[in-house]
Amino acid sequence: IVANANISFDVHVGEIFVIMGLSGSGKSTIVRCVSRLVEPTAGAVLLDGDNLLKKTDSELTNVRRHKMGMVFQNFGLMPHLSVIDNIAFPLKLQGVKENERYEQANRVIDLVGLSGREQNFPKELSGGQQQRLCIARALAMRPKVLLLDEPTSGVSVEEKFGIMDIVISALKESGTTVLFVEH
Repeated sequence: IVANANISFDVHVGEIFVIMGLSGSGKSTIVRCVSRLVEPTAGAVLLDGDNLLKKTDSELTNVRRHKMGMVFQNFGLMPHLSVIDNIAFPLKLQGVKENERYEQANRVIDLVGLSGREQNFPKELSGGQQQRLCIARALAMRPKVLLLDEPTSGVSVEEKFGIMDIVISALKESGTTVLFVEH
């Protein structure tokens, strides 16, 4: 089954690019192809002029750790880590020193409205709080590209707008490029 065919688009630095469509139309597949979580069968995915399809697994891991932030529909939180540790974890993988990791994590905790919940575990948070935790984790990395796969699915309309305000205000400051999937 062909999920997407003849897809072509350019997203410029600092731009928010929205991919919209019906359920099952291939939106998430496009984002997963960009990150190579799903392997495209043809074409090119360019980031900073480099074709991600030509990267080795270790090179791709490095790109994901240092240039891409990802927020998925299913959260992907680590249940055994506290809120602060979930946020700091990708920074640990980047090799960021511990004090700087937690400084960056604390910066985004305030931004997403989770102050006071640092020592809680994901199961102790509401769905909207878990979603904000995912966004905080991605923003703490200061990625060049942020992939948001329906980051507001499963939250109330009010929470959806709050989450989008957080993302947009954080990104205005950083110049991060965003691929945003929404239906």
